[in-house]
Amino acid sequence: MKKNISLCLTAIIAAGFTYSASADNTKEAKVDRSIQVYKKADLVQWNREKTAGGEGELLGNFAFTRHQTDAQDAFKEIGWLTLPKGASIGLHKHNDNEDVYIIISGKGLFTDGNGKQTQVEAGDITIARPGQSHALKNIGDEPLVFLNPVAKLADPPAK
Repeated sequence: MKKNISLCLTAIIAAGFTYSASADNTKEAKVDRSIQVYKKADLVQWNREKTAGGEGELLGNFAFTRHQTDAQDAFKEIGWLTLPKGASIGLHKHNDNEDVYIIISGKGLFTDGNGKQTQVEAGDITIARPGQSHALKNIGDEPLVFLNPVAKLADPPAK
């Protein structure tokens, strides 16, 4: 029994280090501005629990994240995101950036800052502009997959 508990704890600790290593990598390295193609195999995994007060896990694979960009970069984050069945991103406000959801597959319920709910599916695009709020929930039986570019007006390059 003690041996099984010990093995389980070791596996949990190892999994935690693996998860934090992949998430921490998004915070350390700056974007290599010479890269113009981000291959699927090279995307960085960064999963989040209860995003913005939502339910369940948000699964993410990113070309880069907001932790890696500079002030001159308009795109702060680009990722393929997946909400498993029943998972959601809670209602949250964007103060100074724009957050786009391009729905690839699945069915979702998009909520805007006024509480208006709209069903979204493959081919639909949503946007939260500065000062606007939004939320998204998977209401289908399949994973809700969407592309998520996040942009902010770039500062001009230093001279």
